[in-house]
Amino acid sequence: MNPSVSDVVDADWDRSYELPGGARADWRRDPRAQLAYGSFPTRSEVALVWLAAVAFFAWTAWSGAGLEWRWWQWGIAAFLALDIGGGAVANCLNSAKRFYHTPPAPTDTRMSRLARRPLVFAAIHIHALVAAFAFAPTMLGASLAWYVALVAAAALVRFTPLALARPVAALTVTAAIAVSSRLGFIEGLEWLPAMMFLKIVFGHMVREEPYGR
Repeated sequence: MNPSVSDVVDADWDRSYELPGGARADWRRDPRAQLAYGSFPTRSEVALVWLAAVAFFAWTAWSGAGLEWRWWQWGIAAFLALDIGGGAVANCLNSAKRFYHTPPAPTDTRMSRLARRPLVFAAIHIHALVAAFAFAPTMLGASLAWYVALVAAAALVRFTPLALARPVAALTVTAAIAVSSRLGFIEGLEWLPAMMFLKIVFGHMVREEPYGR
């Protein structure tokens, strides 16, 4: 039987080993791991996260320049852009895979253990609902539908055979892009539904080997 993404990492999870072509898989955990970056993030990985976050914030500021948002709405938009833009990259880091796809460590905090439950991690990302409450209460129903679809897609990938998890995740992101481009979303935040699928379903839910530092 093929293993699924829900299976715990095998006996190699706490060691480093060579791969064909000179690459190295490194599952070793850092007891000081961070929720944002995972275990042993490199400077380049952290820089990529911040580059994506700042770039996405700048894009959101430019696209919302003509909208009559209040100061607190701009604050929420900035948070959404920084968190989703940076998080979409952060969840794909080797350091994040090393942290979120290994069994809990004795040094993990309660918050860390909770965040490392994949479906809990997906469920706490209520960004679409926050956006509706803050910017367009009349779209709360649509935002709820996007939230339910996000968690359902995360569950689908979670229990998909490991060999198919990545293409299934890519399929859900493709569907989210197609549907959101057709139906639209909150003005200035049209990117949010598809980006949430990229961040959570493709970035976080897919277990992949973390390559060596």
